[in-house]
Amino acid sequence: MSLDSAKKFCQKVQADENFAKMLADYPEVEDFCNSDLGRSQGFDFTKEELEAAKNELTQEEIDNLHCHTEACNWLGG
Repeated sequence: MSLDSAKKFCQKVQADENFAKMLADYPEVEDFCNSDLGRSQGFDFTKEELEAAKNELTQEEIDNLHCHTEACNWLGG
């Protein structure tokens, strides 16, 4: 598991709206990282590593870090 992976994940969510929308299918961080989608993209991080990566973002970046549904509350809903 990796903080670097979590940082790359944050960048991808901000840059790729279609990818961000797919995250609604995963209610928890672990569900995503253990999914075919997460593994195929090379993402492997914990909830704590995701929080650490998010702590390094600006407020604007955080505002753009979402999966377009409240069901995805691990990313901010």
